[in-house]
Amino acid sequence: MDFSKLSAGAKLALVGGVILLVNMFLPWFSVDLGPLGSDSGNAFDSGFLAWGGSLIAVAGALVLLLKASGRQAVNMGEFKTEQVALILAALGTVLIVIKVITGHSILGLSLDRSIGVFLGVIAGAAVTYGAFMAMKDAGLEMPGMGGGGSGSGGGDTGM
Repeated sequence: MDFSKLSAGAKLALVGGVILLVNMFLPWFSVDLGPLGSDSGNAFDSGFLAWGGSLIAVAGALVLLLKASGRQAVNMGEFKTEQVALILAALGTVLIVIKVITGHSILGLSLDRSIGVFLGVIAGAAVTYGAFMAMKDAGLEMPGMGGGGSGSGGGDTGM
């Protein structure tokens, strides 16, 4: 694999994906039980929004890696590889953000957010932005979301 073939966006997405993979094993939530001690849980202990969001975003980075390796271009209907990567990365990041917002509780005890949950958002955003940059470098746009020209809707101002 020649990493020089990767665009800057794809490289950013891959770095973010590797960070997300490692981050899944870091503490995402913790609880201090005073004299009884403390405990923490990683992404796998924190539910689907944590581990599923991370893996979905990592899949976005892997799609770019597959294309760059020359082995497989992942296309889904009218969506090209870079667009698929952006969709996966954005979906995964949104799931992680929802996990940050909703938090985590066990037996009615609300747990504190730890470094992993915040690093997950940052790494997910890096994968998403990297996939977006890769899509732009490939000269692509999301179908139905661009190319409207000057923005004049043809409407009358009523004067």
